[in-house]
Amino acid sequence: MDCLVALYIEKFKTIEGNVFEVFTKFYDTDLTPIHSWLESQFKKKTLKNNTISALHRREGNVFYAKKNLVKSLEFYTKSLCFATPNSKEYGLALANRSAVSFEMREFHNCLKDIELCFKTNYPTDLKPKIYIRKAECYFELNQKESLSECISEVFSFLESENIVDKDKFTMKLNHIEKMKNTQAKVDNYQENFHEIPEFPDGENKCLGYASNKVKMSYNKNSGRHIVASTNIRRGDILFIEKAFIFAPVFKENKEFYSFKCYNCLKDIISSVPCKFCTVCVYCDENCRDLSWQKCHKWECYGMQANIWFDLGIAFPAFKAMLQGALSGFESLECSYEEDLKCFGDKQDNYRYFNRLLSNIYKNKNVAPYIVMAAIVISYLEKYTNFFTWFLRQPNCPKKDLDNLIKYVGGLITKHIAQLACNSSTIEHWTCSSSDLLFPDVLITIACGIFPSVSIMNHSCRPNVTNYFICDTIVVKALEDIPQNEEIFNCYGIDYRGMVREQRQYACRKLYHFECKCVICSDPANELDMLDSYLCPKCKGLVPEINNTVLSFCVNCGEKYHLKPFRKINNEAQRYLENDSPNQLELLIKSLKIREKILYKHHKDFEEVYYRLYSFYVENGDAENMFKYFHLWLENEKARRGSNSRGIGTKLYEAALAILHCLQNGHQKNCTNLKAFLQNVEYMIKEAKIILNLYYPSYITSRLNRKIQFISTK
Repeated sequence: MDCLVALYIEKFKTIEGNVFEVFTKFYDTDLTPIHSWLESQFKKKTLKNNTISALHRREGNVFYAKKNLVKSLEFYTKSLCFATPNSKEYGLALANRSAVSFEMREFHNCLKDIELCFKTNYPTDLKPKIYIRKAECYFELNQKESLSECISEVFSFLESENIVDKDKFTMKLNHIEKMKNTQAKVDNYQENFHEIPEFPDGENKCLGYASNKVKMSYNKNSGRHIVASTNIRRGDILFIEKAFIFAPVFKENKEFYSFKCYNCLKDIISSVPCKFCTVCVYCDENCRDLSWQKCHKWECYGMQANIWFDLGIAFPAFKAMLQGALSGFESLECSYEEDLKCFGDKQDNYRYFNRLLSNIYKNKNVAPYIVMAAIVISYLEKYTNFFTWFLRQPNCPKKDLDNLIKYVGGLITKHIAQLACNSSTIEHWTCSSSDLLFPDVLITIACGIFPSVSIMNHSCRPNVTNYFICDTIVVKALEDIPQNEEIFNCYGIDYRGMVREQRQYACRKLYHFECKCVICSDPANELDMLDSYLCPKCKGLVPEINNTVLSFCVNCGEKYHLKPFRKINNEAQRYLENDSPNQLELLIKSLKIREKILYKHHKDFEEVYYRLYSFYVENGDAENMFKYFHLWLENEKARRGSNSRGIGTKLYEAALAILHCLQNGHQKNCTNLKAFLQNVEYMIKEAKIILNLYYPSYITSRLNRKIQFISTK
C-alpha cells in the first residue's frame, strides 16, 4: 500500500478545489499500478477448504487434550470457517466445539452447535455421542420435558440405525433417564452482557442519542460543541449512541476476533461463519443474513482477497458509503446554527454523519485517502456488480456509470477524511487472567463513528468517560459539571501519558488545532510539576528538570542545584532495594527521608506507600493497612484524578483485603471497630461509584455480589 501511495504522492498531496473534481482527475490518470495490485491480491484468494479445516480441527484437538478450552474453541471455530457449508468437516468442527462448550458449562451454546451439526453431513456412526451430549445439556439445565423428548429421540435413532456399541449408549441413556428427576444444580443468575442502559430523565429531542442534560451549542471559536443544559452530577449518562457504522479491526494475522459477531459485536461462543469467506463469524444465521443484505455481499469477495486488511480506514469509509447509498446519499445544506435545532436520526444517520468536519483541505498529504478510495472504486467496478445494481435503484444520484463511479469515489475520499477526524476506537473489556477480580485489558474490536458524540470538543483532561456495549457507546460525566459549562471528550491525547509538546504536536497533526484546554493553558497543571522537590526556604516547589543542574522555586524564586536533592532521594531508593529481613524499618526510613525533600504528591511516594500497605496486609494489621492505603490513595488521586479507574479498582481490592483481615480475627488491632467498618463501607461505596464510570453494569453487579459474599461469610 505504501508503494502505491508513493507513486502518486507528489501529484495529489493537497486538495485544491472540490474533492469530487480532484478524485475525478485522479481516476482519469493511469491506474495500472492499482489494477495490478488488486489482481495480485485476487490471485492468492483464501477460499473454503476442507483440508485446511481438518488441519485446524486437529490443532484444536491438541489444545482440547491439554484442557486449554479457550484455545481449542478458537481452532474449532477456525475449522468451521474453512469448512465447506454442511460438509462432513463442517459437522465435525461443530461437534468438537460442542464438547468444549459443554466443559465450559455453556450448555445453551452446546445445544446450538449440536442442532447445527445435525443439519450437516455428519457421520451417522458418530451421532449417538452427540445425542448423549444433548441429553446431558438438558439435564444440566433442568429442562425435564426437553430431556424426555431427547431421550425418546435417541432411543428411536439407536433402534433404526446399525450402531456399534449400541448397548453402551443405551446404558448411558438409561442412567440419564433415572437421574432426570434429580434436581440438577442450576445457577439461576444470568449475566446480561449486552444490556443497554436508558436515560433516567429521557432522551434529548434535538440531539440524537443524547441526554436531556446536554445540548449542542455553537460559536466561532469552539465551533459546534456540547454544553451542560443543567447541573450534571458525576456518573450521569450523557450519551447512549449506537454506531452509525463500524468496521471490525483486523488482527496482525489478517483475522477478526472469533468471539465477536461481525454484524453486531456481541460476544459469541457458538458462532456461525460466512458462507463464502473464512474470516467473518456471526451470532446466528439471522445476523449473518442481515449483514449480507446490508453490506457483506459487496465486501465478501474482497475479504477472500484480503484487500480490506491493507485498506485500513478506507474499510469503515466504504461501509459509510454503502449506508449512504440506501438513501441516495441524502445530505443537509444548512448552517451550523441550524444543527442546534436538530441533529441525529436513529433511522438513517447518514446525512448527520456527512455533516461532520473532514479537515481535508487542511491536510498536507491526502494522497493516501485518494489512492485508498480509488482502490475501493476499482474493486467495486471490476470485481462486483455494485454499480450496475446501484444504477437500477430509484434513488441513485447519477444516471450514467462514469459519473456515478467518480461521485462515489469522491464521497469515499471525503468519508475517509471524516473518519480520520471523528472515528472512535471501539474497545471491549477482557481479563488478562482468569483469577482477576476486574477486567483489566481493553481490546480493540472495531473502528466506529458516533456522530453525536463526535460533536464534543477535545481536552487533555476530559470531564467525561465512556465504555462500549457491543456497538454502542455509553458516555458518562467523570465529575460534576455546572450548567452551561462545556463538556469535553479526550481524543486519545491525555496529559497523564504525554507531555505538553507531544500533545500539541498530536493535536496539530491529527486534528489540525492547537489545544488550549485547562492543562495546556497553564504549565503549573502539568503532571511533572508534582515531581518537584521542596524548597528548603519556603516549602514551595522546585521542579525537577531533566538534563539540567539548576532549578528555581516557583514560589519564592530561590535558585538551587539539583544534585543534592537527587543524591538524597537516591539514598531513600537504596533502602527500598535492600534485601534485609527488617523490611518495615527500611520502608519507614525511606519514607521519612522523602517526606523532607519531596513534594507530597511526588511519584516516588507511590512505591513506599504501597509497599507499606502490602506489608501490613501480609501481617494482618487492618488499621495500618488502612492508614498507608489512604496515603497511597491521596497520592494517586493527585496524579491520576480522583475518579480514575485505578482508584476504583484499588479501593475495592483494599476493602476486600481489610474485610478478610477482620474476618481472620484481627479486630483487636482496631481501636474503634465501628468507625473503622464505616470507613471500609465508604471505600466500597466510592469504588462502586467510580467503577460504574468505566464498566458496563454486568461487571459492577458481579463485584457487588463478591462484596456481599465476603461480608456475610
